[in-house]
Amino acid sequence: MVGVANTPSVMDQVHTVRIETASGTIELSTAVSISPNHAVTLCIFSSDNSVTVETSSGILFPDSFIVSPDLGMVILIFEDDVFDTYQIPSDIVPEIGERLTIIGHGLSGILAVEGRAREQYPDGSFLLSSDLRDGLMGAAVFNSNGEYVGIITGMIRPDRQFNESDARDYLVLYPSRIWYMWAKLIVLSEEYTEHSFGVITRSTISLTCSRPSGIHIVSVSNGSRAWEAGLRPGDLITHIDGTPVYQPETLRGLLILSDHILEATILRDTYERIIPIPPFEQN
Repeated sequence: MVGVANTPSVMDQVHTVRIETASGTIELSTAVSISPNHAVTLCIFSSDNSVTVETSSGILFPDSFIVSPDLGMVILIFEDDVFDTYQIPSDIVPEIGERLTIIGHGLSGILAVEGRAREQYPDGSFLLSSDLRDGLMGAAVFNSNGEYVGIITGMIRPDRQFNESDARDYLVLYPSRIWYMWAKLIVLSEEYTEHSFGVITRSTISLTCSRPSGIHIVSVSNGSRAWEAGLRPGDLITHIDGTPVYQPETLRGLLILSDHILEATILRDTYERIIPIPPFEQN
């Protein structure tokens, strides 16, 4: 394959994760280095498993990891700087029809295939048209500029009743725009417990287009920053600064890291409105 898959800087960011279970079974997945001492991968193992990361410089044992149950992902943490090549996941989402490079690791080593963004689901994930190969679960996805745009979380084989020309295989891409703020906060490795926005939230994913997905406000503390901004229980935040949002960590990350007032698009009852929210840095 030609293009971004053969770019050394991209290939050096992708590593094999070896997971050894209590029964001695070895499973493989893919991790991408996002800082000198952090790598992100799918959470397909438990604390009882032995997890190692295979890089060009040798076998590495993570010192700790942080799991996001909502995202189904984990960030592996190393006390020492172990990755020479890395990049924070991008907030860019693929365009429909865009060519993407999917890099995974199978039993025979590195695996790179081409895919195309076919459609986007209401929950923010993408359906990619591609040929299925063993080793693509958890694979890293890059665009033509070498930007890390997401991770493969599923595979779909169409019903063979379709004509051969329609019977393509598909991969499910979980774009990094949904979770890059979560990763960025962990990489910064700073404590923000002193910041309180005053809300309890959860991710609300719609499976239809009749109602959007977003961040559902479960409760708001009276007198809190969120209350003063105008947020109320039952509000659904669908966009921030025009970008769709799905995970509470995205809101938290933007409040912590932004240096400008955020414009939150919310759905209240059946009405849509814009609410300006000042970030923590301006308070």
